[in-house]
Amino acid sequence: MRKIYYGILFITLNLIVKGEIKIKIFEPIRFNDIVREEIGRNISVGRGVIEISTDDLKADMGKKLVFNFPEKGLMTNRKKWIKIEKYRLENRDREIIIKNKIHHVNFYAILDKKSIDGGEDPKVIEGDYVGYVPIIISQYGRVIR
Repeated sequence: MRKIYYGILFITLNLIVKGEIKIKIFEPIRFNDIVREEIGRNISVGRGVIEISTDDLKADMGKKLVFNFPEKGLMTNRKKWIKIEKYRLENRDREIIIKNKIHHVNFYAILDKKSIDGGEDPKVIEGDYVGYVPIIISQYGRVIR
C-alpha cells in the first residue's frame, strides 16, 4: 500500500516540476490594406504573430528555438486559391532565445498581387483568405554567450 502512495506522490511531483514551452499562433496572417502596403512592384506583405510562453522561466531561460517555414504556401477564401511566395520570421537567422515568460514574434507572408486577380468576378476574389502554415520548430539547450 505504501508503494502505491509513494508512486502517486512521485508522479504528481514529477508533473508539477516539469515546465513546458507552449507555442501558438497569437494572431493569424492578415493582409491589411493590400493596395497600399507593398514592398516592391506587385508584392504585398501580410503579418502574423506567434506567441511563445513558458511555465518555468528559470529552467527554460536561454533555450534556443529555431523556426523553419516552407518555401511556398497557399491561402483560400473558399472560392479562390492564392499562392504565398515566401514566409519569413522577423529575425533573419530564424532563431529566438527565450528571455521572458511570454514572447511575441512577428512572422510575414509575401504575396505576389498578380496571383490574386486572374480576370475573375470580384465576388470570387473578395473575402477572408485562410491558410495553414506548417512550421517546424527545433528546440535546443541553453545558449551560453
